[in-house]
Amino acid sequence: AKRRTLMTTPATTREARDAGHALFAADGVPVTVMRDSTGFVAQRIVATIVNIGCDIAQKQIATPRDIDLAVTLGLGYPRGPLALGDALGARTILTILRNIHTVLGDPRYRPSPWLARRAQLGLSLTQADAADINASNEAPQ
Repeated sequence: AKRRTLMTTPATTREARDAGHALFAADGVPVTVMRDSTGFVAQRIVATIVNIGCDIAQKQIATPRDIDLAVTLGLGYPRGPLALGDALGARTILTILRNIHTVLGDPRYRPSPWLARRAQLGLSLTQADAADINASNEAPQ
C-alpha cells in the first residue's frame, strides 16, 4: 500500500486515534487521518453506480446484459454495474444506499425499487426478468 487511511468517528478519543495511527504507520507506510463521513467514498460511488444500472433496467431502457456490456465496452470497467452489484451482493448495496439515504435524506441515494425487490427475492441483478425473457422468445423474428 502506498498510503493508508484512518477514519475516526465522533466517539474516537485522541489516544485511540494516535494508537491506531502508530499501528498503521509501524511499517513506514504513510497514514492519513480523516473525520467520519457518511459512508466511505468508494462505497458511495460503487453503490450509486449499481443503483443507476438498476434504475435503467427497471425503466427497461436496456436489458441487464446490455447495461453491463455498454459499461464494460464503453467505459472500460472490468465489470458492468449489475455484475459488480452481484459480486458485492445486492443486499449489501441496498444496505449501503438505505443507510446513506437515511442519514442524508438525499434522493441520489434512494435505492432503486428494482434493486430492493431483487435483493429481497435473492435474484441476480444480471438476469433479465422472466417475463421479459419469455416475451423476447415469443416475438416474431
